[in-house]
Amino acid sequence: MPYTDQEPYSSDGGRQFGDNVPDDFKYSVDVAACELPVRQLFIRKVYSLLTIQLMASVIVGYVVRSSDPIKVWTLENPWVLIVSLFGAIGFMIGAFFKARSYPINLVLLGGFTFFEAFSLGFACAFVESGIVIEAILLTLIIFVGLTIFAFQTKYDFVSWQGTLGMVLWGLIGWGFIMIFFPGSKWIDNVYSLIGALVFSIYVIIDTQNIMRTCHLDDEVIATITLYLDVVNLFLFILRLLNNNRDD
Repeated sequence: MPYTDQEPYSSDGGRQFGDNVPDDFKYSVDVAACELPVRQLFIRKVYSLLTIQLMASVIVGYVVRSSDPIKVWTLENPWVLIVSLFGAIGFMIGAFFKARSYPINLVLLGGFTFFEAFSLGFACAFVESGIVIEAILLTLIIFVGLTIFAFQTKYDFVSWQGTLGMVLWGLIGWGFIMIFFPGSKWIDNVYSLIGALVFSIYVIIDTQNIMRTCHLDDEVIATITLYLDVVNLFLFILRLLNNNRDD
């Protein structure tokens, strides 16, 4: 049954309120199958949400990092970090399940961003301000450059996804081992460089996936995916810079 102005709900369980997407494209089709104006509209939504998400993360992270009472309270109550971790995971899972239900998807996205930003702020709390700012700027430059490259290149980086996934699991295992058996500074630098490289490639892959596999009402999923790429890239760059701060 076609959409009308009196039918704010989609027959396939899509978003609950109307938007600017033309009626011909309201059946969760892939972005790649849409005309250029519709694709551009989707991209604007994704990167607008991502910009707001990153700005909110910087603000919350700055408040956490610059507030001694918050830092002391968190150190005295480590359960807060556990709540933050599981809270971020819970809100992220909820956002994926309710990705096409407006406005609950934005509420869940906001909760996920808050908990992630709190954890990031605490992770940066004991790193020099200059190093944090440098890591933020490097991450921004790399992300913007890779995003432009991903939109311009004709090479299919999505085919690397399987191999990169195995490398990522190896990296996770390596990081887990390093918790109990810390290596030398040189080993830590290699680990950080590989991590930064992995998530740099993920930025390209996920950017290309947005235009090829995402549906028109999956902007929240696309935003979370890119946000996680940026956050992980930032953390690896921050770790690398912090390891070499005295060099």
